Amino acid sequence: MTPSKDSIRLLLASDMSARSDRALDRAEQLTKQWGGELFVVHAVDPSESAKASRLARALPSWRQPEQWATTVTRRLQSDLQDEGIAANVQVVEAAPAIAVLSAAKQHGVALIIGGIAKDDPIGRIQLGSTVDKLVREAEVPVLTVRRRVHGPYRHVVVATDFSSASREALETAVRWFGGSKLSLFHAYPPTGASLEGHHPVSDSWRALAMSQCEAFLSESKLSTDAASGISLILEQGYPENLLPDYVRYADVDLVILGTNGRSGLLKALLGSTAESLLHMLECDTMVVRSR
Repeated sequence: MTPSKDSIRLLLASDMSARSDRALDRAEQLTKQWGGELFVVHAVDPSESAKASRLARALPSWRQPEQWATTVTRRLQSDLQDEGIAANVQVVEAAPAIAVLSAAKQHGVALIIGGIAKDDPIGRIQLGSTVDKLVREAEVPVLTVRRRVHGPYRHVVVATDFSSASREALETAVRWFGGSKLSLFHAYPPTGASLEGHHPVSDSWRALAMSQCEAFLSESKLSTDAASGISLILEQGYPENLLPDYVRYADVDLVILGTNGRSGLLKALLGSTAESLLHMLECDTMVVRSR
């Protein structure tokens, strides 16, 4: 399904690393699927740029290297042209998060796309800080790409705590990925009773969760057909434990989380540890910030 805009604008945050290749592939796929317009931002650390300039000045005139911004722009445009996409490439000297947030406002984009390295602990920390800043401050959804692209998303899960933030996340999922299998995931807290077998208290909690879920769907701005096509996943336990396991079990491509800044599902799941849910899930993730 195509977003409800004549021409949606997407912004790819690229650092020219291997992790950005997957994000680039996903940006290309979504741009084609939605008939959108793609912008690419590459941030050059000012200290690295200054170092390269000092080294270049020591070389004779006939060996002066090409400007780094020119090199990056040419390489990115070449990768995109191979896929038949003409993108607006912007190379700036700034911290990555600052550069991306500024470009997102400048171009009025609807989605920011970036990559994250799963198997590189140092890279995870460095990029994680950028992603976390984008998630906290971006006014548009932020898509973090982990998996290789094998076509459009097939199975999309929206995690919900029945807040207005997660309702907007669900509406975004239906609007942008309505052609995919959609599931609504909710984990309700343990009651102190055994999780094995049936228990009156557990059954009551599940019935309450189901009632809340149905009310949540009815209050969302979804058509009857769209709402009826959403699978409901209700389990007793902690979402930070259950959701990663469900992602692996059900071969989920994308998890969408809603946040309204300091509250909402995202805060409940992240906590204060470096191993946040955004870095734990073995699939792509999108954070939708409530307006």
